[in-house]
Amino acid sequence: NVPGIYAIGDVIAGPMLAHKAEDEGVAVAEIIAGQAGHVNYEVIPSVVYTSPEIASVGKTEEELKKAGIDYKAGKFPFSANGRARAMLH
Repeated sequence: NVPGIYAIGDVIAGPMLAHKAEDEGVAVAEIIAGQAGHVNYEVIPSVVYTSPEIASVGKTEEELKKAGIDYKAGKFPFSANGRARAMLH
């Protein structure tokens, strides 16, 4: 670490996603402005740009089980989604 030098986005650990880098940039701007900059990586969505796209946010089911956190899991068929119907999936 070098005081006054900041790195964000693809040059640091984590997913290479623009919205992650944007949150990190906001945190750096807050720090430079004398505020407490913070990025909560647990609420930044992960995205896979396939067809159809895949996205997730938060802890995985395995992480919740390991931490002993109660949770509810649900499933929804993609074929019932309006976009899937429009795309003929």
